[in-house]
Order: sequence, then C-alpha cells, then structure tokens
Amino acid sequence: MNRKFYGKVVIKGKLKALTGLHIGSQRDVSEIGGIDNPVIKDPHTGLPYIPGSSFKGKLRSLFEVVTNSKLEEWRDKYPALKNYSAGSCRPEGKENCGKFFNRKINNGWIHVCPDYSLALNCPVCRLFGASGKESNFPSRLIVRDAFLTEEWENKWRAGESVTEAKIEVGIDRITSQANPRTNERVVAGTEFEFEILYNVESKEQWEDDIKNLLTAMALLEDSYLGGSGSRGYGKVRFIFDTFEFRSAGYYRTGDDNERIQIRTKDKSVTNILKGFEELFSGVKGKLGAG
Repeated sequence: MNRKFYGKVVIKGKLKALTGLHIGSQRDVSEIGGIDNPVIKDPHTGLPYIPGSSFKGKLRSLFEVVTNSKLEEWRDKYPALKNYSAGSCRPEGKENCGKFFNRKINNGWIHVCPDYSLALNCPVCRLFGASGKESNFPSRLIVRDAFLTEEWENKWRAGESVTEAKIEVGIDRITSQANPRTNERVVAGTEFEFEILYNVESKEQWEDDIKNLLTAMALLEDSYLGGSGSRGYGKVRFIFDTFEFRSAGYYRTGDDNERIQIRTKDKSVTNILKGFEELFSGVKGKLGAG
C-alpha cells in the first residue's frame, strides 16, 4: 500500500425531493391505525434525514450496473475488469466465481474486488472502497448524512409538516383481497443539505474518479433514492452550492490561496460533465502532471 494525499474535492449543496421520499426505519411500537413503514429520523430532533450510507450505497449500486454493462469497453482503461465477465455469481451460489457481481450481501449480490491491487484498478472499488477477503481498499469518497436545510427545519418549527402518511393498497392476485398499508414519506419539495468529499490520492486518476462520481449522481437523478421508486417515490435533484478543491497545503496552512472554487452554481450534473475540462482547468493547473 502506497497511499498519497494531494487534497480534497468538497461538494456541498441541496438534495431536493421532487416526489415523496421514503428511507425506512423499524417501528419501536406497533399501533392500531398507525404508520406501518415510518421514515428514518434523527433521534435527537425527530426530523427525517438521509443516511450517508443509503446515499452512498445508491450511488455505488447505480455505477456498478453501468460498469457491468461496460466491461468489454473498459477493460484496457481499468485492468482489474479483465478478471470478470458480466453477470452475477448468484447461479453458482459462491462468491468470486469470475462474474462481476461477486459478493453476497443479504439476499443480493454486489461487486467488491477481493484485494487492494485489483481495487486500485477498478472504477467502482477505487472510488467507493472495497472490503476484500485478503486486503481492504479504503474509499476515496466520504458521503455525510444529509439533514434538513435550515429553511425546511424552520418550516417544521412553524408547524408545517415535513412528512405525510400515504395509504397504499396491495391486492392479493389469487383472492383479490385488499391489504392496505400506510407508508410515511418526506413530502415533495423538501430539501436536505448534502456534503460529499473526495480524497485526491492520485494525480493520474482524480479526473476519472470525479467524472465517475458525477455519472453516478446523474444516474440517481433519473432513478430514485430510498424505497418504492417504481411507484413514484424518491425522485431527487442536486442543487450545487459549493464545489471546490482544497490542496494538501490548505490543510497545513489554512491559506485560502490553496483553495480553488469550481463554478458549478446553477449548473446541472450533466452540464458540469459537459463543461468538465474548462470548469476543472484550475485544479489541473494546481495538481500539474502525474
């Protein structure tokens, strides 16, 4: 292992729920007529939030599917992918069978490179991390818990509800019996403050990693966050406030000259990808050649 540190890319903004959002939590007490599926809430405030684990996990899962679809095309760019063929180890029932989705997690299968050297050359594991059987590859990405913005917290304090109870009815296909259930979800329009940090550990790989992160974020906007996405829940949009590079020197001196602002305000994820070369030219100049 030969880890290095050249700085961080810090992304801050708002994650807006365009439709009702449900990230579930277990009930403490069952009540007649109560909520069957509550949303997860901060135990200190009682307000809903988005766990960083759920946020990061969704980004990873979306990018894993893209990578599985691009194995042939990306083999030369990411040498670790030469070790896998497309698909899942589920039919074989054993991990690391040679297919891309090679690690069993509960009832599903995800991709995890089994050692450090493979993870370093894998677009998924290099960015999101890998807990291998032989060695680990620490994630270059930190995804914070996302809490309500001050505006939405103030709305709640003023008596406005930030969650709603949505009654859904499941129909038994055999008996036609109706089975109503009540889901709690965050109301459409609610905004959460998000923060994502990327550790620049390679001058050769950081651009590619940031593009892959932005790709995952773009995919999330056209997918869903949380549960019940196929029924309309969980459509979100990113609103960027701050997108900046902080060099290693900044963390030693606090000198603001060691920070580079990337002008992404009012730009969509896809527009940032389109203008990547120009937007990140200052960062490239600061880091220089690999």
